[in-house]
Amino acid sequence: MRNQKSFTLIELLVVITVIGMLFSIAFVATREAAKKARDEKRISDLKNLQKALLIYYDKHGYMPINRNPGYGYCDDQPNFLQELVDDGLISTNPKDPSSPTRRYCYYDYGSGNDKGALLVATLETYTGTTGLPPSCRPWAPGQNWCDQSNNSYYCLCTPY
Repeated sequence: MRNQKSFTLIELLVVITVIGMLFSIAFVATREAAKKARDEKRISDLKNLQKALLIYYDKHGYMPINRNPGYGYCDDQPNFLQELVDDGLISTNPKDPSSPTRRYCYYDYGSGNDKGALLVATLETYTGTTGLPPSCRPWAPGQNWCDQSNNSYYCLCTPY
């Protein structure tokens, strides 16, 4: 009988299980961090678009047209906020960082309305009950974007 030093099958299985659990935890944490980073990019993009909208309004006296009257105008539609690109206020038509599953959308309520132009993005990680500040939620619960019952929408109102 030889006296060899080796691992038992149980010890190997325990080590493999522990490594697998650590890998799973790291994978989930990395995935959540990526979602949060995309949400921060969405918020930053909407704030930059809001600034571009205000500059556009100051220059022309009106907001860009809503090419989908009565509905939101989103980045999957042709020439989304092309007026901002044409004026050199943004370099390209904005797109959500995880397109095509999520969208940036725009709606112009028109002058004389306290909401003005509305920019909307859907966040991946936010689950609050009142909206992540400074998100505005102009519509009543149960309606389309920005209602209190759907807390994943991040909305920026750009009053005239």
